[in-house]
Amino acid sequence: MRKSIQGLLVSGLIVTSTGLAGCTVTSDAAEHYAVSAPLSVKFEIPKVLKADSEKQYRFGATLWQDQKEVKRADYVHFEIWKADGTLRYSMEPADETKPGMYSIKKTLPKTGLYYIKVHASSNGAMIMPTRQFIVGELSANDLKILQGGAKPAGGSSGHHH
Repeated sequence: MRKSIQGLLVSGLIVTSTGLAGCTVTSDAAEHYAVSAPLSVKFEIPKVLKADSEKQYRFGATLWQDQKEVKRADYVHFEIWKADGTLRYSMEPADETKPGMYSIKKTLPKTGLYYIKVHASSNGAMIMPTRQFIVGELSANDLKILQGGAKPAGGSSGHHH
């Protein structure tokens, strides 16, 4: 009985080893997959921002891929929100203001810490970087968020591509 069990185990190991040998990766496997060049984004955020419910500020992003400006991205959307959650501009399409440059205009009626996120895709590559910026003065809560003591109100509005 013991020899039968040992024989079965050895047979099972041989079958498993033989089966796994067919699953090895060939040295040229990477050549069989399409590789898209990564996207990068250069944000353009106004240097001086003051709380104003009338004035529209322009926020921009220049997309790069393969060291060239991306001239017709699949999509470029912006999302802006205040860190404390009291103001949110949901994701919306950007305008291509010149080749490779995309922008939106928004009013910023409240002072404090804000975030801007760009959702962009081109030639199979996607990127969603986020930057923070300050409008006017920071509140004590904004300072806590910056120092890591408080969680900022979340970003993405849940819409995905």
